[in-house]
Amino acid sequence: MDVVSINKKFLEEKEQLLTARLKLLQDKALIRFEEITGVGSIHSFHAMMGANNNTYVDSVNTVFLDPNDFISMWIDGLGKSVREKAALGRLKPRAPYNKVNREFFLMHALQDHLLKEYLILFLTRNFYRNFKERVRHKPNESLWTIWFGSGNLVWGLLISPEMRNDDWVNDKSEMRRSDFNFWTIRHVMNTGLIDPDSDEPMKFQSSKDFVRFYKSILKRVSNSQYEKAIADRYIDYLKNSDNAYEEPFLIPELRYAGKEAKHKYRLDYTILNPYTNKLVGFEISPSSTHMAVERVRDVKKIDINEDLSKKWSKEMGKRNEYFSKFGISTLTFTDEELKDIDSCFSVIAEYLSERGIDKKNLSNSISYIDGLFDELSL
Repeated sequence: MDVVSINKKFLEEKEQLLTARLKLLQDKALIRFEEITGVGSIHSFHAMMGANNNTYVDSVNTVFLDPNDFISMWIDGLGKSVREKAALGRLKPRAPYNKVNREFFLMHALQDHLLKEYLILFLTRNFYRNFKERVRHKPNESLWTIWFGSGNLVWGLLISPEMRNDDWVNDKSEMRRSDFNFWTIRHVMNTGLIDPDSDEPMKFQSSKDFVRFYKSILKRVSNSQYEKAIADRYIDYLKNSDNAYEEPFLIPELRYAGKEAKHKYRLDYTILNPYTNKLVGFEISPSSTHMAVERVRDVKKIDINEDLSKKWSKEMGKRNEYFSKFGISTLTFTDEELKDIDSCFSVIAEYLSERGIDKKNLSNSISYIDGLFDELSL
C-alpha cells in the first residue's frame, strides 16, 4: 500500500464510517462484554481491545500492508501470548476478569459472532487512525542520514534535513510527517541532496533535472567503466518507468563512515527499497579492483598468499560491517559476470522493481485461534 497515494480526506471518511458501524453494534456488544467479564464500562471494553497493539504486534517497527495484515498479526500475537502463558501456568481462563488475564475476554470475543465483528472493526479503525505509522517502512536510525560519493564530492540524503549549529541533522518532530517513501526519487525531490559545505539543500525541479545530475555528476565521478555502464542503465530504467518518482534511488558510493573525507568503506551501488525493506549493496569487479596483487617479481608464493589473505579479510570485513551497522547485504559481480553488463543490471533492476511483501491471511489467523480455544477448553 503506497503511503503517498492515500489522502487525508480518504482516511477521515474511513474513520467516520467505521465509527458509525461501531456505534450501531456498541450497546449489544457491551452487554456481551459484561456477561463475560462482569464489567459494564465502555472505557474498560475499549481498553481491553486497544491496550495490546504493542503487546501482540510490534506496531512501532512492523510495516503492515493493510488492515487485514495488521489484524492477522495482532491475532497471531494473541495466540502466541496465550501459548506462553498456558505453558507457564499463568493463563486462568475461568478466573474473574482482570487486566493481567485480558486474554480471557479476547479469546471469547473471537468465538462470539457479535464481539468478533466489533473487535475487527475496532482494530480496523485503529489501523486507519494510525495509517502512516502502520504502513510505512520504519528505517533503522543508522539510515536516517546517509552520505554517498567519492573523495570530497560527498552528498547527503536525510529524512527531514535541518541546519543546526552549522551541521545538518534530522528534525525528528518532522520525520513522522514526511509523506514520501524513503530513499526514493520522490524523497530526493522533496528534501533535496545535502552539500555538507552549503546551508541550503540542492533541489531539483523535476525528475528530468535529477536524471541530468545523475548522468553529468554522479556517473562521471566514477573511474570504473562498469559503474558508468550501470549508471547509464539506471538512467534508462528511470526514463522507462511509469512512475519514476516512486522508484528507489540507486545510491552510488554509499559511505560507511559518513561525510568525512577519510572514509573507511564505500559500496559501489546500494538500494534501500522501502517497499520490501530489502537493503542490498552491489560490488563491481572485486578481483581486479580489490584483490589485485601489485607486484609478483621476486615475491615468494607465501607472501603473495598472505597479501591476498589480507585483502580477502578486508573485503569480508567490509561486508560484515555494512550488514552489522545498516542491515545491508552485499552482492558481488565478478569479472566474468561483468562481461555481460546487461545481465548484471537485470539483477539490480529486480531489486529496484520489487514492491510486494507476503501478506498474512486473516481467516487463517482466526481459524488458528478457534483451534487454540478448543484445545485449551476455554
